[in-house]
Amino acid sequence: MMHKPLSCMREGRIAYIQDIVGCPKRKRHLEEMGFTPGSPVEVCKCCCKGPLVVTIRGSKMMLGQEMAQDIMVR
Repeated sequence: MMHKPLSCMREGRIAYIQDIVGCPKRKRHLEEMGFTPGSPVEVCKCCCKGPLVVTIRGSKMMLGQEMAQDIMVR
């Protein structure tokens, strides 16, 4: 199955985190927020150039496009 960035997911879809790419500092920050491999994440709202609203581990969070690009999902 193909892995793609979270930023490419459509609203209402649930995906599973495979990996976080990019700089180690950002990877650690995202993992501390709960974005860990195997975790399901639902895209609640997305906008082409704006932030994504996602639900992970029972919490809604807003992510910028740049951060969402670094989260690889299946």
